[in-house]
Amino acid sequence: MLTRGMKTALTFAIILLMATATDAFAQRGRGLDRVGGLEQVCPNIPNLTEEQQQQITELRTAHLKEMQSKRDQIDVNRAQYRALMRGDRADMDAINANIDERTELRNQMEKTQAAHHQAIRNLLTEEQRVWFDAVPRGFSRAGARPGPGMRQAAPYGGRGGRGAGVMRNRPGSRRGF
Repeated sequence: MLTRGMKTALTFAIILLMATATDAFAQRGRGLDRVGGLEQVCPNIPNLTEEQQQQITELRTAHLKEMQSKRDQIDVNRAQYRALMRGDRADMDAINANIDERTELRNQMEKTQAAHHQAIRNLLTEEQRVWFDAVPRGFSRAGARPGPGMRQAAPYGGRGGRGAGVMRNRPGSRRGF
């Protein structure tokens, strides 16, 4: 027979295991489902030839490498920004220069994305372009339908209907957990 203490420990362990498993299952990050393959880059495009598929795959691979390089630069920039902001004496010129650098990187990324989009369009026939242009792209564009691995936005701007104007964990604000 199990003693009362063992039953309590076993119950606690089961609850902890369930909570951990549920939390791990709910986590969605920048996994492979967001990067996707050819079917996500060119969904439903009719009559793609093998040559077109190969060229699009090559363009996509080069584009992903370039974008990852820019994301890495932005990550380094953010780390520098945090260090500048946490210093004893804030150097506003350095902070502003850091912000300008990050903004320039984002501009470069958007221009690279547009060039990549046009490069793919140039490989397609007129009929294929119609299909390609009809599909919403971008993971953050308003109105874009969520794809695989993406969560649908909660109503009223956040979890649990908190509303867009409520700041979490700020003095004087509602704590909408």
